[in-house]
Formats: sequence, C-alpha cells, structure tokens
Amino acid sequence: MFKFVLFASLLVSVALAAPVDDQLNAEDQKALEAEQNASAQYEFNSNINDHINDGAIHREEVRDGSKVTGSYSYTDGFVRRTVHYVADENGYRVVKDEMQEIGDGPVFNENGQADVQGSLIGMYSIKLDNSSDKQHYKGTNEHL
Repeated sequence: MFKFVLFASLLVSVALAAPVDDQLNAEDQKALEAEQNASAQYEFNSNINDHINDGAIHREEVRDGSKVTGSYSYTDGFVRRTVHYVADENGYRVVKDEMQEIGDGPVFNENGQADVQGSLIGMYSIKLDNSSDKQHYKGTNEHL
C-alpha cells in the first residue's frame, strides 16, 4: 500500500510541476515557438556498414535555427544512392541526388561483420552466430 501512495504522490507532484500551455494565449504561444525555432540547434550522424549482407546506410543532419541540412545514402549491392536535402522556411527539398551502379547485387558473407556507429549510440559490431539455431547475431567487443 505504501508503494501505491508513494507512486500516486509522485504522479501528482509531476502533474502540478508541469507547465500548462493552455494558459498561454495564441499570440504568446506563437512567439514562444518562433523563439524556440530561432535558437534550435542539433547535429547527428549514423553509419551502418553491413559486410554480412553487403549493404550500407549513412545519415547526417545539422539544424541551425529553422534551417536543417543533411544527407542520407545507402548501398544494396546494385547501387549507391546519396540524397542531399535542405528544410527551411521554403519547405523540404532535395538539392542533389546521386546514383551510381556498383554491382550485380548483394553478396552474402556469413563470416562478415556489421559495424554500427552513431553520434548518439557510440560504436558496436555484430557477427553471425553459427553456433546456435536460436540466436542469429552475436555482439563483438571489437572497436571500429
């Protein structure tokens, strides 16, 4: 019973501490959103190099105020495609789209390794686990 009362008290405390956006009039809400947009900044990237299934995915994006720029690309054994984009007050638009033929399709490599890296997740690698019918992949401690 004590746990329930403690949990309920915590929920009430969080609810009372949360700001109530309904109290802002429409003009104040619009001004707040404009201020937040003008000062918003972030940057991230991610990479997957799959040497098991012969593919790759790369993405990067930067936001500075209301302008977002970035790119994403993939390879699938047939093509490498890279798309560069911008999103700002004029909307989302592709500014460059590149495609290059790279082969006749993916080549499976059961002894390969897939390497994953991201600005928010760090780095890790996986390999096929041929020792078990239940588990297909195993993590590795190898650093990229």
